[in-house]
Amino acid sequence: MPQKQERIQQQSKPSMTWLFQYLRPVKWRMLALVLLLFVMTALQLLNPQLVQRFIDQATGSGSVSSLLSLAGLYLLIAVLNQLFTVSVDYLGNDVSWRATNRIRADLLKHVLLLDMRFHNTKTPGEMIERIDGDVTSMSNFFAMFVAKIIGSFVLLAGILGYMFVYNWPIAATMTAFTCMSIGVMFGIRDMGVNASQSERQANAALFGLIEERIAGIEDVQANGGVPRLMNRYHRAMRSVFLFGRRAWMRRVMPWNVTVVMFTVTVTIVLMISVHMYLRGQITLGMLFLFFQYTQMLNDPIEQLGDQMQEFQKAKSGMRRARELLSLQSEIAEGGDNELPQGPLSVSFEQVNFGYNEEQRILHDISFMLQPGERLGLIGRTGSGKSSISRLLLRLYNLDTGVIRVGGVDIRSLRLKALYQKVGMVTQDVQLFDGTLRDNLTLFNPRLSDEEILETTNRLGLLPWIEALPEGLDSRLSAGGASLSAGEAQLFALTRVFLTKPSLVILDEPSSRLDAATEAILQTAVDQLLEGCTGIVIAHRLATLDQVDKIMVLRQGRMIEFGARAALAQNPSSEYAQLLRANRQEEFA
Repeated sequence: MPQKQERIQQQSKPSMTWLFQYLRPVKWRMLALVLLLFVMTALQLLNPQLVQRFIDQATGSGSVSSLLSLAGLYLLIAVLNQLFTVSVDYLGNDVSWRATNRIRADLLKHVLLLDMRFHNTKTPGEMIERIDGDVTSMSNFFAMFVAKIIGSFVLLAGILGYMFVYNWPIAATMTAFTCMSIGVMFGIRDMGVNASQSERQANAALFGLIEERIAGIEDVQANGGVPRLMNRYHRAMRSVFLFGRRAWMRRVMPWNVTVVMFTVTVTIVLMISVHMYLRGQITLGMLFLFFQYTQMLNDPIEQLGDQMQEFQKAKSGMRRARELLSLQSEIAEGGDNELPQGPLSVSFEQVNFGYNEEQRILHDISFMLQPGERLGLIGRTGSGKSSISRLLLRLYNLDTGVIRVGGVDIRSLRLKALYQKVGMVTQDVQLFDGTLRDNLTLFNPRLSDEEILETTNRLGLLPWIEALPEGLDSRLSAGGASLSAGEAQLFALTRVFLTKPSLVILDEPSSRLDAATEAILQTAVDQLLEGCTGIVIAHRLATLDQVDKIMVLRQGRMIEFGARAALAQNPSSEYAQLLRANRQEEFA
């Protein structure tokens, strides 16, 4: 609950206030950055004055040594200014990436905790764009925010301050231009935000399409889907282009306005300066100084205009990031942290569930497993077998009814407490980019090599590990292409075995295996289920010879539940009929 309240409070904060909170941990780096900016601005303001003195002395009675001194000082200041510029850019990027990486981390953690209903509607490509792409637009803005925005205002103040000392009419003209330019930019600063947000969404859709089709490349190639995919790709790219063009045209509007205003201002300042020079009121060097300061005035104004464009892209990213952070998981954490030790009982009490409101998957499911019992779940595809396992792990919330594990309503448990006691082996095994040890332990450093090797030996995976050139230190690539189907299932069993669960769910672990490999796997499964309560979902009835009870599902309804031996001996039972049909297929 505190985390939810915090996210709601974050959503109610203004965009910039929300973003600036991520800068607090780097406030001292920002202070150093601001100090560097003041020094760099002072050096920028000093150089035109050196040129002014050089010109006046060169056209007057200045000595060669004084001219050389001015030239040397100018060169030294130029080098120092360049060093400070590099330092400011480095610190700006450092501050930016430190702050926005925290945003990425918060977004990723939040997304990983959202329920499966959310993830079922999003592709990985789209989520990558939401977590990284949107934040990168913020990072680009913040990388130069202090250097460009604050630096520009400091430089503007310095230029106008000097000009009021030298000549107030020109200074007043420049001040009027500066105020109008900044006013226009801030007045229409949000013009391109909505369009930029649509551009980001179009990019997310494009990346989602690419990721989805690459993930299914075998089906795309085997079924001649490349032309159709390219057609969808071109349509997605057209959307990116149209939304991008519209967003760019709106973002550059402040810059276009300031260009026109600057042209008018430069003309007025030059006319006044030349008039004063011709009347002998200023020197040639002073004329250059006025011109140079006027040109310098354009730089911070342009930088502010550029940052207005970056700000609009960043603000669209902020909106999308905060929108993502405001989403709440339907899976509410409970307050209980512990389940009983040893094998756990499992009970379903009038459980109803559907993935959406229109279609119910499970209807009034009720059964009871005693600690240490093994249940075999059978039924046709779509009968609801996997839904029962997903509800046990709280990947979804049930609609009505109660599920108890170890006598405790799972809704009252913290998810961590549930996952520590319940393990699940699925058909698909996900490998991560890392060592074999990391993949087996899921990056748990507390598990020793002795435990890992002892477990893999019991499950028959040790010969495969010993055949690898570096053993547990061998690196595996993400995806799982380096494992056979049998090795993948043994791999998944090892992962669960190492967690020492009290309840194990096996979701069709032998569906892709040949008979010989299935026999090896069955031995490993029997070892895994020793001292545990087990639920085995299977199409092959032979894998259920060691279970205690059988449940038969049909269209989400439990049509049979009882002791396996009793059901097998009852010729009228659904399970006995399935056994007879299975034997006939084997002898056919």
